[in-house]
Amino acid sequence: MGVASTFKWVDASFPDAYVDGFGRDGVGTEGLTLKDRAESSHAHADYRIKNHQTAYDRIDAILALKRSMQTRLEHLDSLYGFKQYPEYKTLGWMGLLEQWGVIRKRMLQRMRQLRNAVEHDGAEPPNLEDCEDYAEVTWWFLRGTSPLLAPLGNIDYNGAAYGSVTYCYNPLKITLWLDVASETVSDSPHPGWSKIQLVSPKSSRGKRNRMAAEEPIPSNVCSVEGTVADPESAYPFLRNAFRHLV
Repeated sequence: MGVASTFKWVDASFPDAYVDGFGRDGVGTEGLTLKDRAESSHAHADYRIKNHQTAYDRIDAILALKRSMQTRLEHLDSLYGFKQYPEYKTLGWMGLLEQWGVIRKRMLQRMRQLRNAVEHDGAEPPNLEDCEDYAEVTWWFLRGTSPLLAPLGNIDYNGAAYGSVTYCYNPLKITLWLDVASETVSDSPHPGWSKIQLVSPKSSRGKRNRMAAEEPIPSNVCSVEGTVADPESAYPFLRNAFRHLV
């Protein structure tokens, strides 16, 4: 008799399943302070643009927009721990958010570069119309990331996937307790699928163990209980979570 595998690979898109409910954490006092700080910086920039008189108003607006965006990124980092991901060194904060399907970073990066040029290199600030555009981009960034400030704690699935996925982000730990169609589970690596480290079979609480003894066990159901094994395997789960928030 062979030894049971320690890992399985699953299709984390859970085809033909549907979300039956989910839970979120609240925004604490410190989080509310950071949220207000980011929004206040944007409001200050907006005021300087709308009451524009000289180039100094535009400079101040660009600096305030950068502060607004930086405050929000630091807030998200405190919740999600960007630095724990190997890609952080090459992608940075915004690159990770783009990879997770939260933002598009091109205009945001351009604004950061402009701010650095204006503040550190003495470059001319953007014209008034461009400042208005950057203020709008930053406003959408704040609005688009605001739901992430109350992180998703769990997703309950039904249908072709039955059970729950729970999320802890910093440090990262994603736990599965699911019964899924057997064709969406593999004992060996599969392109695009997530690697799961299984719990001991004695600890398994899959759907089979919750069924009444007289109820037949579907032959096409596979119980998967464990934790996502690495950050790369976590990305599909993160995209699933963020899709329900933004």
